[in-house]
Amino acid sequence: MKKIFTLFICLSSLVISAAPGDTTWVNSHNKTDLTWYGTYKDTANFPDGSKTYHKILMYYTMGCATGGCSDWDYTTRVLLMNGTGKMDSTILKIDTISTNPIQIDTTWKVFEVTEPFELSRVITPYGNALSNNWSHDFVYDVTDLFPLLQNEKAIHVQYQGWSSGFSATIRFAFIEGTPSREVISVENIYHGKGDYITMADFESNHLPQKTVQINAATTGLLLRTNFSGHGFVNSLNCAEFCKKDYYVNVGTQRVATQAIWRDDCGLNPIWPQAGTWLYDRANWCPGDKSLFRTHDLSAHINGSTMDIDIDIEPYTYTVPPNETPAGYNYTVQLIQYKDFVHQNDVELERIIAPSSEDENARVNPICAGAIVKIRNKGGQNLTSCEIGYGMDGGVWKTFNWTGNLAPMESAVVELPFAGASDWMSNKSKKVFIAIADKPNGQKDEYPLNNWYQSDILFSPVFPADIKLTVKTNSAGNETHWKLTRLEDGAVISSGDNLGNNTTTVETFSLQPGCYLMHLQDRGKDGFIFPAAGNPDGTGYARFQNNGGSIFFHTLNPNFGTEIKQYFTVGYGIGLPESQLTSVLEVYPNPSNGQIKIEVLHVGSAQLQLQLIDMQGKKVYERSEKMVDEWNTSLNLQHFPKGIYSLKMILGNEVQTRKIVID
Repeated sequence: MKKIFTLFICLSSLVISAAPGDTTWVNSHNKTDLTWYGTYKDTANFPDGSKTYHKILMYYTMGCATGGCSDWDYTTRVLLMNGTGKMDSTILKIDTISTNPIQIDTTWKVFEVTEPFELSRVITPYGNALSNNWSHDFVYDVTDLFPLLQNEKAIHVQYQGWSSGFSATIRFAFIEGTPSREVISVENIYHGKGDYITMADFESNHLPQKTVQINAATTGLLLRTNFSGHGFVNSLNCAEFCKKDYYVNVGTQRVATQAIWRDDCGLNPIWPQAGTWLYDRANWCPGDKSLFRTHDLSAHINGSTMDIDIDIEPYTYTVPPNETPAGYNYTVQLIQYKDFVHQNDVELERIIAPSSEDENARVNPICAGAIVKIRNKGGQNLTSCEIGYGMDGGVWKTFNWTGNLAPMESAVVELPFAGASDWMSNKSKKVFIAIADKPNGQKDEYPLNNWYQSDILFSPVFPADIKLTVKTNSAGNETHWKLTRLEDGAVISSGDNLGNNTTTVETFSLQPGCYLMHLQDRGKDGFIFPAAGNPDGTGYARFQNNGGSIFFHTLNPNFGTEIKQYFTVGYGIGLPESQLTSVLEVYPNPSNGQIKIEVLHVGSAQLQLQLIDMQGKKVYERSEKMVDEWNTSLNLQHFPKGIYSLKMILGNEVQTRKIVID
């Protein structure tokens, strides 16, 4: 107990040293509507650079525009406009003072030429199924761009969309302290957007070789890059749907190869969406980040200059008539550093689970184990550290991590929990805390970054006597699932190599504990994916009560690659078991107009269904006598695309569901 008390004394000192007064918030855009292709400008008044900051984070909150979200996936880029020290001018007004002789007075606007530095690139989701108050946070670590984030700067949000729309809120958090290493300079090597038809043309116009100057004090050199492919007007489906590499060359030596690709779109935290949200793309997914990559060039410093050349893997095609060529958005920034301030410094970078953060939605809420991300902020390789963790005020645990992280590298660490009982240790405070310490067995030279906390979303409570039903679609071989009791790792039930369109029903009497239903699809398109050309049909997985009060929980069938459903039995730490008199299920949603409706109710009742359009007009109605369970399939493809309300009237009970026909 004394050890736990000491840990929390240390924790308290960390919280005090990182008090709110040590974080400076700077805002630019505030729910700015992005309604048409163009640039939306605002100003940020950054600190003057007289203080140092251990970390600078940029929060980009994307929401729907005032009139709702757009149906399409568009690129947004947040740009900081940095002064170059060069002046230019434009003509504001020309007045004719005299016609005989001709005398003209010209009014000029003189301004400083600015250079855009890309801070973030996020693709909007297919938004027609999103509510008008929808929003999602994207977080970027922009600490290394500190030389740019000083004094008053224009911030531009570039919206490459042709319909309304979305909104942007931009906030910066400056956390005072000592940076891991001092940044000497940040410069653009390449920045822009260009059509790609042949390699030679693209290299000549967009990615010519550059010679850069290396500061005499520079010991570290990093490229920060972002390439994303867009358009697919050729048989290769390039650049959006083809996997191509880019190459980093220093002089005549190739030093790095990186795929312009994301293979995890089926794990998108914004799901499900209408449209082809789960198709992997050229370094982007609808509703998610286009990823920045980094390449350490420190080992290649040799003198006061360096020749840098970036090439894209070549391909050639002919642009069809009246089509826009495919191309790339690109940015490459070169950052020069002084040496590391500390040699042994481990950072608890973030808590992935348990967490309520938007970017961690796919793995939360959980009821056993925890997942954190650590980072080596020291100049020495990190081979070990100690991680303490637990509920605020509850049971405290310690995990000894071993590995090998180079400076500035990160690792995801899974931390064991005994199970649901650990989450109950102090359930009045829904806060989880983790502390990383003792890097390489040494005293941490910068403890301010050792600590992180997250708000908890508790997993739901299911009844002990329960029935699981799994129905495959017409690609049953893609489906595999496992139900596990996480306290002891016991596999309660599993399924794999299943037949097409087959139904498996199993009943359980579960012991108290934490459980995980892990459902995966090898085709990465779930049980239902209502996109054109997908022949897989529909399937589902659901839990129901096996006696007792009504309980009904369906895993969203449009889950992409996988879905994880954590739940507890016998522990009142989450949502109470549903006390329902009836259940209404509608899927898939969004859909192409072909939907399934299921209703559960104890005993017999008169069921009435109504479909109502956005103008309040009743466009479909049906009445049925049901006993216990009723289901049907509806083909609504003859109705216009849009949003509808499905109303269920069952005795004195009324339930509604918003459905989207895409």
